[in-house]
Amino acid sequence: MKLAWQEIKFYKFRFMLIMLIILLLGVMVLFISGLAQGLARENISMLDNLKSEKYVMQDTKQPKIEKSIINPTQQKKIEDIINQKPLKIAPQTLKVDGNEEDVLMTNKVKNKKPKLIDGHFPKKKNEIVINEKLTAKNIAIGDTIKTTKGNRLTVSGVIKDTMHAHSSIVMASNKGFNHLNKHSSMVYPLSHLNHKQQQKLNDIKGIKVFSKDDITNEIPSYKAEQAPLNMMITSLFVISAIVLSAFFYVMTIQKISEIGILKAIGIKTKHLLSALITQILITTLIAVLIAVGVISLLSLIMPVSMPFHLTIANISLVVVVFIVVALIGATLSLIKLFKVDPIEAIGGAE
Repeated sequence: MKLAWQEIKFYKFRFMLIMLIILLLGVMVLFISGLAQGLARENISMLDNLKSEKYVMQDTKQPKIEKSIINPTQQKKIEDIINQKPLKIAPQTLKVDGNEEDVLMTNKVKNKKPKLIDGHFPKKKNEIVINEKLTAKNIAIGDTIKTTKGNRLTVSGVIKDTMHAHSSIVMASNKGFNHLNKHSSMVYPLSHLNHKQQQKLNDIKGIKVFSKDDITNEIPSYKAEQAPLNMMITSLFVISAIVLSAFFYVMTIQKISEIGILKAIGIKTKHLLSALITQILITTLIAVLIAVGVISLLSLIMPVSMPFHLTIANISLVVVVFIVVALIGATLSLIKLFKVDPIEAIGGAE
């Protein structure tokens, strides 16, 4: 550790340059990761907020909650088994600042509500709560919004991060939903479902129990967006490995004579390897932690309309992967260190 730190102080400009490059790569990786997660959240955050792993829906090859049609007979059979009211979903178009905003409207279901940021859940027929992203369009609690059909709705609250397939969710009371929507899709989100109940539900003609993954995999934009963004993140990690490999290898070559002298005076190879690995860990960790700080500050000033989402788990994963990538990238330097012959390095073989 002492040898590694002394070398960092002696070659401080070189190590600062390496840290700057890692910092820039770290910022790019974290930003793209946040963007990928943000776009993913805009597709599935409503499902996440429902906190349900099973969904009773219309039996179709491509299960989509916004297209699940359940007739009254099926509805009665389902509710006799699970004793729960359905979540109803219908498309709506709101007039906002002279423009039209397509949203998905849901009813209010007991124990299946997203987190409320401000205000209160709808109590009256003409009240709704809106997803926080709509506040970027200058909509606030107490404002009145019109639908394209001429209905006037009052905003009673704001819910956190609740979207489906890039459409913001607005929630109405059960009476308000039924008044505004003559036709709607219907789904039963379930947190607990035993095997016997699932079997009975699957026995109802035209009805099937789907998992959360079944539904998310059928959202067209979900996979289409995630694949290229994840490829970009992977590419940046590969670039990081190549850059770090080149830097540390060149630095190792430049220090061949010093390494040879250290070996000649009795410093063991394992101590030199330990010093190199410590240098890699210190420079990578400092640079990545600064990158995390930069992205954290940026996330605080980003507008709510920006699809950006990073969790501690995502950040921790990026930090760990960067450290692993840095160690992989320094493999050439480690191999070179093993092969250094003290006599040749100090010119004694000539």
